[in-house]
Amino acid sequence: MTSRGTRWALAGAAVAAAVGVGRMVARRRRPLQAERADGWYVVQRGITVDRPMDAVIGFWTDRERLDRALAEWATLEQLDDNRWRCVASDPAGGGTEWRAELTVDGPGRLSWRVIEGPVVQQGQAELVPAPQDRGTEIRAELRWRSNPVRRALGRTTGHDPEVGLRDTLRRIKSLVEAA
Repeated sequence: MTSRGTRWALAGAAVAAAVGVGRMVARRRRPLQAERADGWYVVQRGITVDRPMDAVIGFWTDRERLDRALAEWATLEQLDDNRWRCVASDPAGGGTEWRAELTVDGPGRLSWRVIEGPVVQQGQAELVPAPQDRGTEIRAELRWRSNPVRRALGRTTGHDPEVGLRDTLRRIKSLVEAA
């Protein structure tokens, strides 16, 4: 049986990989809200999954489901009890590769940082019970470094980390709720 920390690390690896790679569709349902802080763009997003916290974490204990969720474009390697390495490539081609390290910071909490890739980024995610027993909230914060020109280019070409985070949270929600 997989430990709770390991299960959470696998979920985090999926989040970090999906945020870090892929062609992101620049859908605009509401204005982008990234703020600048200490040289970083910072965005916070959350989504409610209609499942209890154990079910959200438990979804990732099945390695076959995790591989399907990552669409076979990422590999995971456990470094120690609390740290994982994720290597992912752009599923749309283009040869872009990302390497991220994930750290389990406690029950239902993890952080990650991209150690190699076109955009320097780091983030954290936390699972909390949703109000009124409506499931589980996944709260995520993403920070990335970019200059204003590169940021504008990323937004117009659909390669914006903020849109990637939003789409990743939606994908996780749909995968967990469909399981």
